[in-house]
Amino acid sequence: MNYKFFTFFTTCILGSVIGFAQNSNENIKVTYKTDFIIDFEKIKDGIPADQRAIFKQEIDEGISLNFQLESNGKMSVFKPELKVNNSQGNVGLIKQMIIESEANPLYKDYQNNLYYNQKEFGGKTFLIKDNLYNYNWKLTKETEDINGFPAVKATGVDEDGAIITAWYSKSLHYKDGPYKFSNLPGLIVKAEFETNGMKAIFTLKDIQVLDKELIVKLPSKGQVVSMDEFMLEAKKLNKKYSEANQSVDTSK
Repeated sequence: MNYKFFTFFTTCILGSVIGFAQNSNENIKVTYKTDFIIDFEKIKDGIPADQRAIFKQEIDEGISLNFQLESNGKMSVFKPELKVNNSQGNVGLIKQMIIESEANPLYKDYQNNLYYNQKEFGGKTFLIKDNLYNYNWKLTKETEDINGFPAVKATGVDEDGAIITAWYSKSLHYKDGPYKFSNLPGLIVKAEFETNGMKAIFTLKDIQVLDKELIVKLPSKGQVVSMDEFMLEAKKLNKKYSEANQSVDTSK
């Protein structure tokens, strides 16, 4: 979650971007255009029958959102662009669900090899604190131009066994990227993966130097859990609510 690439840099601007990117201590802001390609047939059984037509129409029209990565070379913040502009189209049900589910930023702390992400679930606040995942990246010799940047292809595997395809640019000396993806020999300018009937494609749209130093304040609110512990808690709460709903007498 292929799509058209947009060139936002003139030769002059591109040269200056590559120049500043040699220093990974620079503070940068990267915008990724993110396309979500959903297989309606694989997910329709989980959608209420009276809403399936609405969901299918939105899927057919295409779902695209912008996400932003801000990094100072040591820590970074990744979050959706909450203000949806015209280029992102109307805010449909699926798009709104994605924005709400990812509204809390994902923080990466490279000095301690950790990531943080607050989640609200079942009326409780959780703070996921876990190690940055090792995707066991396999570097290839395949190259491609991604929005004006020379990039090299790499493949990895996430914690659920999904194949991750990433393109990183050695001219941008950051080991960061969209979502949880990281630790390649350059900024990840494109990444894609597919899971549970949905494919996500992140492609670099814009990159700029921040005028001021980026100060990243890690979240502290919520019950601290690992990702595995959070998934277990979510499973328990889902079971609890399911049993509660089944006990309600709906025969009247």
